[in-house]
Amino acid sequence: MRHHTHVYARLIASAAALAAGALALAGCAAPGAAAPGGDEDLVPVTFALDWAPNTNHIGLYVAEAEGYFADAGLDVEILPYGSTPASQLVAAGEADFGIGGQSGVQMARTAGLDVVSVYRITQTDTGRLVVLGDRDDLTRPRDLDGLVFGGFGAPLFAALATSTIQGDGGEGEFEEVVLDTGAYEALSQGRIDFTLSVATWENLQMELDGHPYRAWRYQDFGVPEQQSTGIISSDAYLAAHPDEASAFVAAVARGYAFAAEHPDAAADALIAANPDTLGTAEELVRRSVALMAEDGYLVSRERPIGAADPAAWEEFGAFLFDGGFLTNAAGEPVTEEPDWSTYYVDELS
Repeated sequence: MRHHTHVYARLIASAAALAAGALALAGCAAPGAAAPGGDEDLVPVTFALDWAPNTNHIGLYVAEAEGYFADAGLDVEILPYGSTPASQLVAAGEADFGIGGQSGVQMARTAGLDVVSVYRITQTDTGRLVVLGDRDDLTRPRDLDGLVFGGFGAPLFAALATSTIQGDGGEGEFEEVVLDTGAYEALSQGRIDFTLSVATWENLQMELDGHPYRAWRYQDFGVPEQQSTGIISSDAYLAAHPDEASAFVAAVARGYAFAAEHPDAAADALIAANPDTLGTAEELVRRSVALMAEDGYLVSRERPIGAADPAAWEEFGAFLFDGGFLTNAAGEPVTEEPDWSTYYVDELS
Protein backbone atom coordinates (compact mmCIF):
# COMPACT_ATOMS: atom_id res chain seq x y z
CA MET A 1 0.00 0.00 0.00
CA ARG A 2 3.03 2.34 -0.01
CA HIS A 3 2.32 3.74 -3.42
CA HIS A 4 0.77 7.21 -3.02
CA THR A 5 3.89 9.05 -4.08
CA HIS A 6 4.74 6.63 -6.88
CA VAL A 7 1.40 6.89 -8.68
CA TYR A 8 1.25 10.66 -8.21
CA ALA A 9 4.70 11.00 -9.74
CA ARG A 10 3.67 8.94 -12.72
CA LEU A 11 0.57 11.05 -13.30
CA ILE A 12 2.53 14.30 -13.27
CA ALA A 13 5.38 13.00 -15.41
CA SER A 14 2.99 11.92 -18.17
CA ALA A 15 0.63 14.90 -18.23
CA ALA A 16 1.51 16.00 -21.75
CA ALA A 17 1.31 12.46 -23.11
CA LEU A 18 -2.07 11.96 -21.49
CA ALA A 19 -3.46 14.93 -23.38
CA ALA A 20 -2.96 13.14 -26.68
CA GLY A 21 -4.32 9.90 -25.24
CA ALA A 22 -7.40 11.63 -23.94
CA LEU A 23 -8.20 12.99 -27.39
CA ALA A 24 -7.97 9.49 -28.81
CA LEU A 25 -10.33 8.14 -26.15
CA ALA A 26 -12.85 10.98 -26.40
CA GLY A 27 -16.33 9.81 -27.19
CA CYS A 28 -15.79 6.25 -25.98
CA ALA A 29 -18.26 6.66 -23.13
CA ALA A 30 -21.16 8.92 -22.34
CA PRO A 31 -21.40 10.30 -18.79
CA GLY A 32 -24.81 9.84 -17.31
CA ALA A 33 -25.61 6.66 -19.23
CA ALA A 34 -27.96 4.26 -17.47
CA ALA A 35 -26.24 2.08 -14.88
CA PRO A 36 -26.93 -1.65 -15.33
CA GLY A 37 -28.98 -2.91 -12.46
CA GLY A 38 -29.01 0.46 -10.73
CA ASP A 39 -31.96 2.14 -9.07
CA GLU A 40 -33.97 3.76 -11.85
CA ASP A 41 -34.76 6.70 -9.57
CA LEU A 42 -31.06 7.49 -9.08
CA VAL A 43 -28.79 9.13 -11.60
CA PRO A 44 -25.62 7.12 -12.27
CA VAL A 45 -22.26 8.80 -11.63
CA THR A 46 -18.84 7.22 -12.05
CA PHE A 47 -15.74 8.04 -10.01
CA ALA A 48 -12.17 6.97 -10.87
CA LEU A 49 -9.71 6.19 -8.08
CA ASP A 50 -6.01 6.93 -8.41
CA TRP A 51 -4.88 3.85 -6.51
CA ALA A 52 -6.18 1.19 -4.15
CA PRO A 53 -8.77 2.58 -1.68
CA ASN A 54 -7.15 4.56 1.13
CA THR A 55 -7.90 7.42 3.47
CA ASN A 56 -7.65 10.05 0.73
CA HIS A 57 -10.88 8.50 -0.57
CA ILE A 58 -12.65 8.22 2.77
CA GLY A 59 -15.31 10.87 2.08
CA LEU A 60 -16.57 8.86 -0.88
CA TYR A 61 -17.04 5.71 1.15
CA VAL A 62 -18.66 7.61 4.01
CA ALA A 63 -21.06 9.30 1.59
CA GLU A 64 -22.02 5.89 0.24
CA ALA A 65 -22.35 4.24 3.66
CA GLU A 66 -24.29 7.12 5.23
CA GLY A 67 -26.65 7.41 2.28
CA TYR A 68 -25.52 10.90 1.26
CA PHE A 69 -25.27 9.92 -2.40
CA ALA A 70 -28.71 8.33 -2.35
CA ASP A 71 -30.11 11.41 -0.59
CA ALA A 72 -28.69 13.46 -3.45
CA GLY A 73 -30.40 11.24 -6.02
CA LEU A 74 -27.18 9.63 -7.19
CA ASP A 75 -26.00 6.08 -7.78
CA VAL A 76 -22.21 6.44 -7.54
CA GLU A 77 -19.98 3.72 -8.95
CA ILE A 78 -16.41 3.88 -7.63
CA LEU A 79 -14.19 2.52 -10.39
CA PRO A 80 -11.19 0.48 -9.22
CA TYR A 81 -7.80 1.76 -10.25
CA GLY A 82 -6.45 0.22 -13.43
CA SER A 83 -3.67 1.08 -15.82
CA THR A 84 -5.30 4.31 -17.04
CA PRO A 85 -4.83 7.37 -14.78
CA ALA A 86 -7.96 9.00 -13.37
CA SER A 87 -7.18 12.27 -15.13
CA GLN A 88 -7.20 10.58 -18.52
CA LEU A 89 -10.47 8.76 -17.81
CA VAL A 90 -12.14 11.99 -16.72
CA ALA A 91 -10.78 14.00 -19.65
CA ALA A 92 -11.96 11.32 -22.08
CA GLY A 93 -15.45 11.13 -20.59
CA GLU A 94 -14.96 7.59 -19.31
CA ALA A 95 -15.45 8.76 -15.71
CA ASP A 96 -17.47 11.69 -14.47
CA PHE A 97 -15.20 12.46 -11.52
CA GLY A 98 -11.86 11.23 -10.21
CA ILE A 99 -8.96 11.90 -7.88
CA GLY A 100 -6.65 14.70 -8.97
CA GLY A 101 -4.44 16.99 -6.87
CA GLN A 102 -3.59 20.62 -7.48
CA SER A 103 -0.24 20.37 -9.26
CA GLY A 104 -1.51 17.47 -11.35
CA VAL A 105 -4.46 19.56 -12.51
CA GLN A 106 -2.23 22.55 -13.20
CA MET A 107 0.08 20.50 -15.40
CA ALA A 108 -2.56 18.34 -17.09
CA ARG A 109 -5.00 21.14 -17.95
CA THR A 110 -2.16 23.26 -19.31
CA ALA A 111 -1.16 20.25 -21.43
CA GLY A 112 -4.62 20.09 -22.97
CA LEU A 113 -6.59 17.65 -20.84
CA ASP A 114 -10.18 18.58 -20.06
CA VAL A 115 -9.85 18.40 -16.30
CA VAL A 116 -10.88 20.90 -13.65
CA SER A 117 -10.63 20.76 -9.85
CA VAL A 118 -14.05 20.68 -8.17
CA TYR A 119 -13.15 19.72 -4.58
CA ARG A 120 -9.98 19.86 -2.50
CA ILE A 121 -9.60 16.85 -0.19
CA THR A 122 -6.39 17.91 1.54
CA GLN A 123 -6.14 21.59 2.34
CA THR A 124 -2.33 21.53 2.51
CA ASP A 125 0.51 19.52 1.03
CA THR A 126 0.90 16.01 2.43
CA GLY A 127 4.27 15.45 0.75
CA ARG A 128 7.50 15.26 2.74
CA LEU A 129 11.24 14.95 2.13
CA VAL A 130 12.39 11.93 4.15
CA VAL A 131 15.40 9.94 5.34
CA LEU A 132 15.64 6.93 7.62
CA GLY A 133 15.06 7.90 11.22
CA ASP A 134 18.32 6.32 12.37
CA ARG A 135 20.50 8.39 10.01
CA ASP A 136 22.07 10.58 12.70
CA ASP A 137 24.22 12.24 10.04
CA LEU A 138 21.13 13.62 8.30
CA THR A 139 19.42 16.01 10.67
CA ARG A 140 18.32 18.77 8.29
CA PRO A 141 17.74 19.16 4.54
CA ARG A 142 21.08 20.79 3.75
CA ASP A 143 22.79 17.62 4.97
CA LEU A 144 21.50 15.94 1.79
CA ASP A 145 23.82 17.82 -0.56
CA GLY A 146 25.92 15.44 -2.63
CA LEU A 147 23.92 12.34 -1.64
CA VAL A 148 21.57 10.04 -3.61
CA PHE A 149 17.90 10.93 -4.13
CA GLY A 150 15.36 8.23 -4.91
CA GLY A 151 13.11 9.84 -7.51
CA PHE A 152 10.12 8.76 -9.54
CA GLY A 153 10.97 9.87 -13.05
CA ALA A 154 9.25 13.26 -12.75
CA PRO A 155 11.40 16.42 -12.75
CA LEU A 156 8.98 18.19 -10.41
CA PHE A 157 9.79 15.85 -7.55
CA ALA A 158 13.51 16.44 -7.84
CA ALA A 159 12.73 20.16 -7.90
CA LEU A 160 10.83 19.85 -4.62
CA ALA A 161 13.87 18.20 -3.07
CA THR A 162 16.25 20.80 -4.53
CA SER A 163 14.14 23.72 -3.34
CA THR A 164 13.78 22.28 0.16
CA ILE A 165 17.55 21.78 0.47
CA GLN A 166 18.26 25.25 -0.88
CA GLY A 167 15.71 26.71 1.51
CA ASP A 168 17.83 25.31 4.33
CA GLY A 169 20.97 26.96 2.99
CA GLY A 170 22.30 24.05 0.95
CA GLU A 171 23.28 23.90 -2.71
CA GLY A 172 20.53 21.49 -3.71
CA GLU A 173 22.93 19.31 -5.68
CA PHE A 174 22.59 15.53 -5.54
CA GLU A 175 22.54 12.38 -7.63
CA GLU A 176 19.10 11.08 -8.65
CA VAL A 177 18.13 7.48 -9.35
CA VAL A 178 14.67 6.37 -10.41
CA LEU A 179 13.23 3.90 -7.93
CA ASP A 180 12.30 0.44 -9.17
CA THR A 181 11.24 -0.77 -5.72
CA GLY A 182 9.57 0.62 -2.63
CA ALA A 183 11.09 3.77 -1.16
CA TYR A 184 11.69 2.21 2.25
CA GLU A 185 13.35 -0.82 0.73
CA ALA A 186 15.71 1.39 -1.27
CA LEU A 187 16.51 3.48 1.81
CA SER A 188 17.08 0.50 4.08
CA GLN A 189 19.31 -1.19 1.49
CA GLY A 190 21.45 1.94 1.26
CA ARG A 191 20.71 2.37 -2.45
CA ILE A 192 19.47 5.89 -1.78
CA ASP A 193 19.85 8.41 1.03
CA PHE A 194 16.57 10.30 0.75
CA THR A 195 13.27 10.36 -1.10
CA LEU A 196 9.74 11.77 -0.88
CA SER A 197 6.77 10.32 1.00
CA VAL A 198 3.19 11.03 2.06
CA ALA A 199 2.83 12.11 5.69
CA THR A 200 -0.72 10.79 6.08
CA TRP A 201 0.07 7.23 4.95
CA GLU A 202 3.64 6.13 4.24
CA ASN A 203 5.14 7.94 7.22
CA LEU A 204 2.56 6.36 9.51
CA GLN A 205 3.20 2.92 8.01
CA MET A 206 6.89 3.27 8.78
CA GLU A 207 6.12 4.24 12.39
CA LEU A 208 3.91 1.18 12.77
CA ASP A 209 6.65 -1.00 11.31
CA GLY A 210 9.13 0.38 13.82
CA HIS A 211 11.19 2.19 11.17
CA PRO A 212 10.10 5.83 11.29
CA TYR A 213 11.29 8.39 8.81
CA ARG A 214 12.84 11.71 9.68
CA ALA A 215 10.67 14.04 7.62
CA TRP A 216 10.74 17.67 6.52
CA ARG A 217 7.82 19.62 5.15
CA TYR A 218 8.71 21.39 1.89
CA GLN A 219 6.82 24.51 2.90
CA ASP A 220 8.97 24.98 5.99
CA PHE A 221 11.83 25.70 3.60
CA GLY A 222 10.19 28.05 1.13
CA VAL A 223 8.32 25.78 -1.30
CA PRO A 224 4.84 27.21 -2.00
CA GLU A 225 1.81 25.54 -0.45
CA GLN A 226 -0.44 23.32 -2.53
CA GLN A 227 -3.69 21.42 -1.98
CA SER A 228 -2.09 18.15 -2.92
CA THR A 229 -5.13 15.86 -3.18
CA GLY A 230 -8.51 16.67 -4.66
CA ILE A 231 -11.37 15.69 -6.92
CA ILE A 232 -11.58 16.51 -10.60
CA SER A 233 -14.25 16.56 -13.27
CA SER A 234 -14.28 17.94 -16.81
CA ASP A 235 -15.69 21.11 -18.33
CA ALA A 236 -17.72 18.90 -20.64
CA TYR A 237 -19.38 17.01 -17.79
CA LEU A 238 -20.05 20.13 -15.71
CA ALA A 239 -21.68 21.84 -18.69
CA ALA A 240 -23.86 18.85 -19.53
CA HIS A 241 -24.75 17.80 -15.97
CA PRO A 242 -24.68 20.85 -13.68
CA ASP A 243 -27.32 19.57 -11.25
CA GLU A 244 -25.73 16.15 -10.87
CA ALA A 245 -22.31 17.72 -10.42
CA SER A 246 -23.53 20.04 -7.66
CA ALA A 247 -25.34 17.18 -5.94
CA PHE A 248 -22.26 14.97 -6.09
CA VAL A 249 -19.86 17.57 -4.68
CA ALA A 250 -22.28 18.48 -1.90
CA ALA A 251 -22.63 14.80 -0.92
CA VAL A 252 -18.86 14.29 -1.00
CA ALA A 253 -18.40 17.36 1.20
CA ARG A 254 -20.80 15.82 3.71
CA GLY A 255 -18.72 12.65 3.63
CA TYR A 256 -15.45 14.38 4.34
CA ALA A 257 -17.03 16.59 7.00
CA PHE A 258 -18.31 13.44 8.72
CA ALA A 259 -14.81 11.92 8.56
CA ALA A 260 -13.34 15.03 10.18
CA GLU A 261 -15.89 14.92 13.01
CA HIS A 262 -16.10 11.13 13.43
CA PRO A 263 -12.80 9.59 12.28
CA ASP A 264 -13.38 6.20 13.91
CA ALA A 265 -16.79 5.73 12.31
CA ALA A 266 -15.41 6.91 8.99
CA ALA A 267 -12.57 4.41 9.24
CA ASP A 268 -15.15 1.67 9.89
CA ALA A 269 -16.96 2.60 6.67
CA LEU A 270 -13.77 2.62 4.60
CA ILE A 271 -12.60 -0.74 5.95
CA ALA A 272 -16.03 -2.35 5.64
CA ALA A 273 -16.23 -1.32 1.98
CA ASN A 274 -12.73 -2.66 1.22
CA PRO A 275 -12.09 -5.70 3.42
CA ASP A 276 -9.69 -7.36 1.00
CA THR A 277 -7.30 -4.41 0.77
CA LEU A 278 -7.74 -2.74 4.14
CA GLY A 279 -8.95 -5.50 6.44
CA THR A 280 -5.40 -6.16 7.65
CA ALA A 281 -4.46 -2.46 7.85
CA GLU A 282 -6.97 -1.31 10.46
CA GLU A 283 -4.49 0.47 12.72
CA LEU A 284 -2.92 2.30 9.79
CA VAL A 285 -6.33 3.40 8.50
CA ARG A 286 -7.46 4.63 11.92
CA ARG A 287 -4.25 6.54 12.57
CA SER A 288 -4.35 8.06 9.11
CA VAL A 289 -7.93 9.26 9.41
CA ALA A 290 -7.25 10.66 12.88
CA LEU A 291 -4.20 12.56 11.60
CA MET A 292 -6.10 13.96 8.63
CA ALA A 293 -8.97 15.04 10.89
CA GLU A 294 -6.92 16.47 13.76
CA ASP A 295 -4.22 18.25 11.75
CA GLY A 296 -6.61 20.17 9.55
CA TYR A 297 -5.94 18.30 6.33
CA LEU A 298 -9.64 17.71 5.64
CA VAL A 299 -11.04 20.99 6.95
CA SER A 300 -9.52 24.47 6.87
CA ARG A 301 -10.23 27.16 9.44
CA GLU A 302 -9.99 29.82 6.72
CA ARG A 303 -12.29 28.37 4.04
CA PRO A 304 -15.41 26.25 3.61
CA ILE A 305 -14.70 22.54 3.39
CA GLY A 306 -13.28 21.54 0.03
CA ALA A 307 -12.82 25.12 -1.19
CA ALA A 308 -9.82 26.16 -3.26
CA ASP A 309 -7.07 28.26 -1.74
CA PRO A 310 -6.48 30.85 -4.51
CA ALA A 311 -3.12 31.89 -3.07
CA ALA A 312 -1.86 28.30 -3.14
CA TRP A 313 -2.93 27.87 -6.75
CA GLU A 314 -1.27 31.13 -7.77
CA GLU A 315 1.98 30.59 -5.86
CA PHE A 316 2.50 26.93 -6.70
CA GLY A 317 1.44 27.67 -10.27
CA ALA A 318 4.19 30.29 -10.46
CA PHE A 319 6.61 27.68 -9.06
CA LEU A 320 5.64 25.33 -11.90
CA PHE A 321 5.84 28.04 -14.54
CA ASP A 322 9.15 29.47 -13.37
CA GLY A 323 10.60 25.97 -13.13
CA GLY A 324 9.67 25.13 -16.72
CA PHE A 325 7.34 22.27 -15.78
CA LEU A 326 4.39 23.42 -17.89
CA THR A 327 3.88 22.34 -21.50
CA ASN A 328 0.99 22.78 -23.91
CA ALA A 329 -0.90 20.07 -25.80
CA ALA A 330 1.89 19.91 -28.36
CA GLY A 331 4.45 19.25 -25.63
CA GLU A 332 6.01 22.69 -26.02
CA PRO A 333 6.94 24.85 -23.02
CA VAL A 334 4.32 27.50 -22.31
CA THR A 335 5.52 31.08 -22.57
CA GLU A 336 2.72 32.74 -20.61
CA GLU A 337 1.58 31.72 -17.15
CA PRO A 338 -2.04 30.47 -17.20
CA ASP A 339 -4.92 32.09 -15.38
CA TRP A 340 -5.06 29.65 -12.48
CA SER A 341 -8.53 30.79 -11.41
CA THR A 342 -9.91 28.91 -14.43
CA TYR A 343 -8.43 25.63 -13.18
CA TYR A 344 -10.82 25.17 -10.26
CA VAL A 345 -14.44 25.82 -9.33
CA ASP A 346 -15.97 26.39 -5.91
CA GLU A 347 -19.54 27.08 -6.94
CA LEU A 348 -20.50 23.41 -6.87
CA SER A 349 -20.05 23.08 -3.12
